[in-house]
Parts: sequence; C-alpha cells; structure tokens
Amino acid sequence: DAITYTVKVMKGDKPVSNQEVTFTTTLGKLSNSTEKTDTNGYAKVTLTSTTPGKSLVSARVSDVAVDVKAPEVEFFTTLTIDDGNIEIVGTGVKGKLPTVWLQYGQVNLKASGGNGKYTWRSANPAIASVDASSGQVTLKEKGTTTISVISSDNQTATYTIATPNSLIVPNMSKRVTYNDAVNTCKNFGGKLPSSQNELENVFKAWGAANKYEYYKSSQTIISWVQQTAQDVKSGVASTYDLVKQNPLNNIKASESN
Repeated sequence: DAITYTVKVMKGDKPVSNQEVTFTTTLGKLSNSTEKTDTNGYAKVTLTSTTPGKSLVSARVSDVAVDVKAPEVEFFTTLTIDDGNIEIVGTGVKGKLPTVWLQYGQVNLKASGGNGKYTWRSANPAIASVDASSGQVTLKEKGTTTISVISSDNQTATYTIATPNSLIVPNMSKRVTYNDAVNTCKNFGGKLPSSQNELENVFKAWGAANKYEYYKSSQTIISWVQQTAQDVKSGVASTYDLVKQNPLNNIKASESN
C-alpha cells in the first residue's frame, strides 16, 4: 500500500506556492525526495515499502530549520493463505485439501503476513463454515465456496474450496439393513461406497470420524458397502467402521448394522 503525505506552507495566513519541501523517511521509498508547493501551498509525496517495519517521515521547508514529523506508520508483509499447508484435524497431516470429503470433517487453514490479527469468513457457510478467530473450516455439503481472511491492517487473502469428487455422509440416526441403507443413499442422490477400500482411503485421509466435533460422541459408525454379485446371491454384504475401521465381510444383509 502507498501512504500519501501532504504539507501545506503558509505565510501570513496565505498559502505559499513554488516553495521547495524536502522529505525524508526512515524506511521505504518516497515518490520524490523534494516537491514544490502548488498554488494552494500544498506539497505531496507517497511512501511505499516492500520491507516490513516502522517508518517515520519528516518534511522540511527550505530556509526553515525545523523538521515536521508525521505520525509513525508500520508496513506489514503481504497477507496470504497457504493452500499447501492445510491441516487435517483428525490426523494432523498437512498438505492439499483432499478431493474426497468426510461430511463435517474439519481442517485448519493457516494465514501469514499482515499484522497477525485475523478474522475469517466464508462466502457460503452451508458448504463450508469457518471459525472467525481460528480459521478452522467445517466441510458440510458438496459445492464450492471462498474462505477469506482479513487482517486488522486491512489486508485480505482468499482461498477457494473446490467441489470435492465425492462426499462421504455417515448415517448416525440408527442402525439399518443393507436395503434401507441403499434407499437412504438414493433419497439423498447418492450411493453406498463401492468397496471397503474406498472407506479405508477415507479413513487414511481423515482419521477416525469421532476426532471431529460432529461425531465426537460416537464410538462406532458402521457403513454398508455395495454388494458384489456373489454377495447378492448369498444375501450378505460387507461393512466398514469409520471410527474403528474393522472391515467385516459376509454380514447378513437383512440385519441392522
């Protein structure tokens, strides 16, 4: 950002034009070191800095042995969000946001720069909400939204959350049979996981589901997996626990799990 400094030279209550004013600074770069006053007695310069720190600008009018000092200002580094350093709450692993989400999974965004005092906002909290003070994001529904962070020195940085490839939605309301699980997924426009391996990869990416606030009271969250052709003939299916893992096969499809 550029800061503008203005000096007005007066003599006998009247503005003085064409008066040379010398400007100095302790940090940063001035647009000019000297300026002459205009017809209204004003001389202006701008100060910029690529280096963080405090700066004091002084002005001296020619033939006047007095420096006029402006209030000290402070420059900060550019505010950014590191999209390659996103922390998965359930595992502590840092990196890019996974393309498969666990519904209500949470991640911590990290900002740097500015004056270190941040406020976070989400453009669409129905997709992903964010804690205003910590930058912790809760992923809720498939979609895209923008997370913004504003530092109190009035800088803004943004991070775009892209629509995931898929969203894993655990059903915690009650234990259900295989067919009930299939129908529930259809009602939400989804389907059961294709395999235990699919859920294993979710577990590897996100950790145990009860590491997250929404699921913290759950000791087990069992999901049915799509039947194979042989499973259909045998009336069985496989399950996977999003808290304990515990992959099981040959579970009677008519039993609630």
